[in-house]
Amino acid sequence: MEIECSKCHRKFNATKEDITVCPECLRNEFAATAPRLNDEEHAALVAEYKSSMKRQSARAETMGGVYASGHAFNVAGTLRLSLGLLIFAVCALIFIASDKEEGITFLANEDIESQRLFSMIFCVVSAGLVATASVYFKKTVYVMAGVILVLGWVMPNILEYALNEAERRASEIKAQQQMADVQVSADNVTGPILTDADLQVFYSLRSISNRVTHYAVFIDNQDRRARDIVRDALTRLLQSEYTRAHTRANGALYVVTNVSGARQNISPILSRFGTVTYAAPSKGVYEVRFDADKANLVSQYSPDVLSSPMNPSYVVANLNEMKCLDPMRVRMSARSLAHSNVRVLRGEIRSTLLQVLNDPWLTEPDTYSELIEAMVVYSIPDDKEATKHCLKYFEARRALKREVSPAVTRYLILQVPDLMVNPIVDLWCENPVAWAEMLNLLGYRVHAPLISRLQSTSDIRLAGAILKFLEVNGTRDAMPAVKPFMEHSDSIIRHSARSTYNALQSR
Repeated sequence: MEIECSKCHRKFNATKEDITVCPECLRNEFAATAPRLNDEEHAALVAEYKSSMKRQSARAETMGGVYASGHAFNVAGTLRLSLGLLIFAVCALIFIASDKEEGITFLANEDIESQRLFSMIFCVVSAGLVATASVYFKKTVYVMAGVILVLGWVMPNILEYALNEAERRASEIKAQQQMADVQVSADNVTGPILTDADLQVFYSLRSISNRVTHYAVFIDNQDRRARDIVRDALTRLLQSEYTRAHTRANGALYVVTNVSGARQNISPILSRFGTVTYAAPSKGVYEVRFDADKANLVSQYSPDVLSSPMNPSYVVANLNEMKCLDPMRVRMSARSLAHSNVRVLRGEIRSTLLQVLNDPWLTEPDTYSELIEAMVVYSIPDDKEATKHCLKYFEARRALKREVSPAVTRYLILQVPDLMVNPIVDLWCENPVAWAEMLNLLGYRVHAPLISRLQSTSDIRLAGAILKFLEVNGTRDAMPAVKPFMEHSDSIIRHSARSTYNALQSR
């Protein structure tokens, strides 16, 4: 195809129609020599890219070393870092675990120079591994290595300070215990009855931990029934894991095992069993002269007096029973007083109930419930102490998933309604039928929590129950939350939502 050149206007043969320039003109156009930079322009260009070229050269040199050493193709650096930190952690844990009271004396008995030598051996190795772990983050690993070396140097000083503080506290406790290690009765001037051989069964269990402790209590002159009651009472009052009785001399040695907390002077508790004739709180050893009357193991009143509210001694007899160590008798006395609801000596009954409730009762849930119900009956207006005990009972029963006394729940709703809103709503959501009455007692306070539950729940059963409750007791504020359920996929929920929405709208 013959085409005229757009520049020289000569005709030439082309293979395509869109070519407008002949080959000769095209060759002349690209044959021109490019302009060269003068010295000033060249110097300015070099200065502009000098820093970038320097960085590229450094990076190329670094990468060359990395590729030559093979670090770029393995995980040796990561392993060195992990191993270095692990060695430092092991060293630190050894220092943290060193405690004379716990029996770990590997470092605690050494002088500070030996401790520092031990520490620095570990930390130097650890710092060396960390410092050579990476070629990309040299500053970071160098700082980590420096921190490890500093900590390795000061760890013995930290341990020394901690040991001195522990010794100071131990000396203070020992001084207090030595002052308490006295004979509390002049009748036993010859010393304790039991020997170390008699107490060997206790010494073999003695713990050096401050978290749990053991006690040895010798009580003389008891029959088999009294021994069982005393053993159970010691377990309950001291809140121990268990108590075992061993026959010694003319009585029994009770070994109370795994009592929470550090060792304390338990003479006030043991005085309820009789007269404490010997007490060594630092050893955890006590001796008690048993007194059945003081322990109230034998009732002074007949069953007729204890069960007849018309008897003049009825209240006094039951108050005496409540101070007994036998949980069964305490339970029967509290139940009798709660059912009779007498009008005389109510203040004395309340005071005795508060005194008895200060004892641990969680291991005797039935007795605890009877005492709390009696406390509700004999409480005074705005009784903060009764409310405190009832709240404690309520939370304990909830935690154990056990039934809560309706009388106690009703009392708490009347006394502290705001605190009972969330617990009652939770219980009602689990069982709407059983807790309907209690929920109604709270009135308007439960509307907002129930509306919130309705908006967030995916449980059809719960949504239906809330809609029925709002239909009867709700206000117009619940309409926005109810309206989306009118389009629910479940026909029953849709019907309940429409009924509830209409009922709310008519109010």
